[in-house]
Amino acid sequence: RDSLAAPGSVLPAHPRRVRSRGVMASRASDATPLLDAEVKPLLDVTPVELRRQRIRRYARTAAVGLFLCVGALAATVAQQSLLPGELSDFFEDAHLGGSKCDGTCPAVAPRGWRKMSDKGSAHVLIFGDSTDKLWHKAFCNTLLSEEERCVSPDECATPSPAFLPNNMQPFVCVDGDDRCAAATCYETPSAHCWKKEEHRAAAACKAPVAQGPALGFVHIFGADPEYVQDMKAIHNQYAVKGLPVKIADRVRVAAKAFDAFTGHRRPVVAVVDVGDWWSGAKLGWWKSWESSLSTKSKFEATLKAYEKDMAALVTSVDDAMKDTKRPYVLVGKSTHNRGFDQRSVEFMFTKKMGDVVREVFESRGHHFYDWRKVADDAASRGEWDMADKLHQSAAASDVQTAAFMAWTQKTLGEKFHVSLDAQAAALEARERERAEEQKKEDALARRRRAQEKAEAEAAAQKAKDDAEWEAAEEERRQEAAREAAAREAEEKEKLEKAQEEAMNTLANIRGVMRGNIANIVGESEAAAAAAY
Repeated sequence: RDSLAAPGSVLPAHPRRVRSRGVMASRASDATPLLDAEVKPLLDVTPVELRRQRIRRYARTAAVGLFLCVGALAATVAQQSLLPGELSDFFEDAHLGGSKCDGTCPAVAPRGWRKMSDKGSAHVLIFGDSTDKLWHKAFCNTLLSEEERCVSPDECATPSPAFLPNNMQPFVCVDGDDRCAAATCYETPSAHCWKKEEHRAAAACKAPVAQGPALGFVHIFGADPEYVQDMKAIHNQYAVKGLPVKIADRVRVAAKAFDAFTGHRRPVVAVVDVGDWWSGAKLGWWKSWESSLSTKSKFEATLKAYEKDMAALVTSVDDAMKDTKRPYVLVGKSTHNRGFDQRSVEFMFTKKMGDVVREVFESRGHHFYDWRKVADDAASRGEWDMADKLHQSAAASDVQTAAFMAWTQKTLGEKFHVSLDAQAAALEARERERAEEQKKEDALARRRRAQEKAEAEAAAQKAKDDAEWEAAEEERRQEAAREAAAREAEEKEKLEKAQEEAMNTLANIRGVMRGNIANIVGESEAAAAAAY
């Protein structure tokens, strides 16, 4: 604040500071300080001091402007994060399980049947959110044999398409897409038919036999049937071609598609639960709800809004299922405690949400499955685990599956009983048939082996006989050859002897003749000699 005055100049006792004035624009993007066009210097201020004041003024102006811009931007982001359904903070990795969610599951043979049996378990179609998605995945896994089941880490809440039970497949398809009618979606455990992340939005599975249940799941964005989710806000992670975004249309299309997927056969248990998604979108996923539910009037008003939306959703689901013209029941379900402290407003509100669901469904002649109570009972026995700060583990889902199937038999009756009994009976019958067929094949194989053995022994005996006959024949040939040789030698000897005797006889004859001739010639020669 020191000022340097020129010699002879006089400074006022209290120099007036020169300030610029700024205003905040109405829009966050226009939050820029507006400076005065011109500031006149005081006559009694030296040029050096004037420059210093200008520097301070611009520094203060820049700091205030930066503060206002950053504050406005933060306010805008915070405001957008609280917009219903935008879910700007839902995908925070710190809260959601996602580690080790990429792998493959055991191969499952393509189904050898095409049409559902008229007899067997009721089917299940779930209209829900991500907790129901994980329940559906575990439920599909239960349909498989032990060696075919997928084993994924407990903390995995967002499995990749390859890391799903290999009996799962799409059930919402547009014309020309035959994946919904295919016998399998998995050519191999690592080669599947899923497109991007559509398994998170709509998926189904069938049992290995036609008598088992088919299980379907479709993700919906809350309870208000007229609500249309901004898909960009959730990174299009729940988008499926042919599946509308508007809740009422999404429910209608999914019900129709599941009806076709199950061949219009057997009753359907339609389960509805959007508690986590509704509360997360309306009140916030990970922040405290105290400010939104701080008074009794706020608490009750929010609960009333949930009741209104759920009542409208029940009507939409009921109408969609009626259009299938097949037997069905509607079941509302509560959600488990995400870990809220029992003294917190979040704990009390989510528990009241379950009471609202019960009232909405039962007052309209439908049913209510108390998922929360099953989870609490399992937790008291040490059988309930969480995958993250929102979703239950696969083991916890298995607990719910067993409890739900037992509940359907007790509460809904045999017609809508969801069970694996018919599937197990069909598999046992199939195994018996396979065993009988195997016995027949084994008997046939034994007969074939005995026949082959007899043929082999006969062939060996024949070969032996042939060899012995050939050896005997060879011996006969050799004996005949020896006899022929002996006869030939004997004949030769006789011939030689005859020739010798003939030669001897001839020699004798020659000798006698020679003697006779000599006798006859001798006298003549003697006479001739005498004459000579």
